[in-house]
Amino acid sequence: MKKITLKGIMAAAALTLITIASSYAQTNDVEHPTRLGVALGIGVPTKSGGADIILAPDLRLQHDLSNRTSLTLTTGYYGPIGGGTEFGDGLIPLKAGAKFFFGDTYYFQPEVGVGFSTTKNGGNPFIYAPSLGYANNKWDISLRYEGFEYNPGSNGMVAVRLAYAFKRPKK
Repeated sequence: MKKITLKGIMAAAALTLITIASSYAQTNDVEHPTRLGVALGIGVPTKSGGADIILAPDLRLQHDLSNRTSLTLTTGYYGPIGGGTEFGDGLIPLKAGAKFFFGDTYYFQPEVGVGFSTTKNGGNPFIYAPSLGYANNKWDISLRYEGFEYNPGSNGMVAVRLAYAFKRPKK
């Protein structure tokens, strides 16, 4: 029952994110309000006995509400390398978040979501991921902590993410 409730909450959050983003799309004065980014992340688990490192490529859809605030939807794959791990063979995250810029390029980004294990009976952890980063028109680099709440137990990683953002062409 708990898994269904968490998945329902995440589906509702994703639907809300898309609805809010599309409602702002008609009035946004940002030149390229929606863009897709591809990234490579490398993480180090916070608990011993797990993987040595975690490779974390991802795709992120970002919609700018203003020059200082954006909504994000992120998915990807977390692949553990070396050692035993709670991730099993891997984890597919689905996270919704927001970027809050201070200055023109630095930002704080909280994200929440759920992970889908690629291993049978691997569990679906709740994911929370605060990050600090730097972004310009094409590049984005950030440092984040990502927490994974399993029932029972928890784990996490500290990760660096380097991304390239594709702009939507002008009409």
